[in-house]
Amino acid sequence: MTNFLHDLPALMGVVIGALASYLASAGTERARRKHERSSRWDQKRAQVYSDYGYAIKNVYVQCCRIATNYRGLGVQRETIDIDEAIEQLGRLTDERTAIWESVRLLGDPKTVQAGHDWHELIWQMERFAHGERANAGEWNTLLARVGACRDRFYAAARKDLGISGDLPPSLPWGDPPVLASGDPAPEVT
Repeated sequence: MTNFLHDLPALMGVVIGALASYLASAGTERARRKHERSSRWDQKRAQVYSDYGYAIKNVYVQCCRIATNYRGLGVQRETIDIDEAIEQLGRLTDERTAIWESVRLLGDPKTVQAGHDWHELIWQMERFAHGERANAGEWNTLLARVGACRDRFYAAARKDLGISGDLPPSLPWGDPPVLASGDPAPEVT
């Protein structure tokens, strides 16, 4: 019995060492899995944000094509078939809406709010494309607001993804808007 009592501190040291080793490796493994899961979600969010930006840009460009070439809200640059253009706008809008659901699911609250604001302004552009609105001044104001919302969305997305640094300067998509008078609209950055 005395040998057992004599060896007990060493035995307890081995048990405590084994338990500490197990807890340390389990904690490390748990942290590794959490990091991998976080990285996976970061990649998915980055893809969803990118896909949404691309989808909403397609709707924006189609609205501009219709508004300038068919609704008289700028200089006509091409001849388009309005029925075909409206049909294409519908398809692009459906694609944007489907991707928007992923943004809502995976995005952080600030990015979702910025995306919602952008989404709403593009919807206003669609009203111009469908002929429900026609004021050239409102159209050009809307274009400027769309650019600002786009920048807010990307700034929020970059922050959510941990991308440091300032957002690159905003540049207009496509040709600059033209006022009904034929003069170029003031550039908004």
